[in-house]
Amino acid sequence: MEDVQINRYIDSCKQGNADAFKYIVSEYQRLVYTFAFRMLCNEVDAEDITQETFIKVWQNISRYKNQYQFSTWIYKIAANACYDKLRSKHNIENVILSEYDAVSEVNQEELIDNKELKKLILNLTSGLSPKQKLIFTLSEIDDLTVEEIVQITGMTPSKIKSNLYLAKKYIKSKLSQYE
Repeated sequence: MEDVQINRYIDSCKQGNADAFKYIVSEYQRLVYTFAFRMLCNEVDAEDITQETFIKVWQNISRYKNQYQFSTWIYKIAANACYDKLRSKHNIENVILSEYDAVSEVNQEELIDNKELKKLILNLTSGLSPKQKLIFTLSEIDDLTVEEIVQITGMTPSKIKSNLYLAKKYIKSKLSQYE
């Protein structure tokens, strides 16, 4: 979506237009859910974070400033929610992979793919701190720039690079175990 078009919807939301907000949700819901799933490796938690993110977006849309990309602003809200969730259950090493419940709208092939992705992400990132996992996900999986990650996390570029270096070093050591 073009910045001009999204800014129109944002302006409309600031006036209380719920229909414009529905459009924003439809445009960014997949991005938020995918990011939350990558961070939390749990469908239910990802759905909760997605819902929480859009509630916060609606409640705070009047604070959004056009100087930042809207997607970066949404990432920041989602990243904070995921980071809080990870910190609250920091014993991620003890997470047991749960079986997926069948969901009528999702076919079995997608369930298998999601389950394999979940296992891989958990295996690769289980030893990372919540901060390292956040930085690694934003940088390496979601392909955001250091400048965008600064806007999302509020960390300095050197802190981001340091956390990313440590995360990559750990991930490489995990990958070498697979080979």
